[in-house]
Amino acid sequence: MPNQLKVYDGSKWVDQTPKAWNGASWAPSPPLYWDGAAWMSAAPTPREFPAYQASTRALVVDQGLAELALPPVRTNDFIVSICVSSGSAPAPRLVTPAGAIPTQYTLASGLLVAVAVWPWEPSRGTSVIWDVGSAHNAALMNLVYRSGDVSNIGLTPVVGIREYSNTNSLPLMASTGYRNLYAAITVSNSLTGLAWPSGVAARDQQLGTFGMNQISLMAADTPGAGGSPGAVQLDTTVSSAAVVLISVPGKSDGKPTWILGDPVGSSLGTTTTLEL
Repeated sequence: MPNQLKVYDGSKWVDQTPKAWNGASWAPSPPLYWDGAAWMSAAPTPREFPAYQASTRALVVDQGLAELALPPVRTNDFIVSICVSSGSAPAPRLVTPAGAIPTQYTLASGLLVAVAVWPWEPSRGTSVIWDVGSAHNAALMNLVYRSGDVSNIGLTPVVGIREYSNTNSLPLMASTGYRNLYAAITVSNSLTGLAWPSGVAARDQQLGTFGMNQISLMAADTPGAGGSPGAVQLDTTVSSAAVVLISVPGKSDGKPTWILGDPVGSSLGTTTTLEL
């Protein structure tokens, strides 16, 4: 029994556990914990498609340590931190928070990509620090998702990477189960925008300074599984680009789901049912 309290009345121990009205009866009050925003008695039930909350981003130039604050967070929020740097420096290394191990990739273009994910709780702090060494410039982004299945976080959240050259169109790889986060990366001195395909929700973008060859990092997500949602259209041709696919873990409720833009995983009458 939570918060159990017994008092000796002189002959026996009598239960005096505090109780709260739950709408139907007086029940023992559950233990509470502060999740960073409110007092909670338990973590929220994981969703199949965790909800995007907010993000922060930054572009740093000639700065060895790059710090980026997290958006407002709550315990068990799923944090995705992305750092992309250029130059001959080693791949970005995560300094803070301790214990979160990034996966690191070197692209054919020479860009260095690192992705770290972790469930947030107060001891993790409210900012992320990346060591980008002697990299000339780097783009950073932190994204927060709520009600994910934090018990199912893998060591390699990156599902796949696809690279492109001399193009203004970046076909997206097939989505996977649960929520899919796409990060488009390129270096350009004239990129000013892009368009994600139907069914993919743009979340944030950090564009390089116009007229300077700097990294641009753009993120969007979609639920679904089984098919490619289409292609990202850039407003200029770039010499090289890449798309990184990151899985945000959820927990299936066993119910069929219809997903806009996914003809493979969302066929009415096959994978989904219509209820009136």
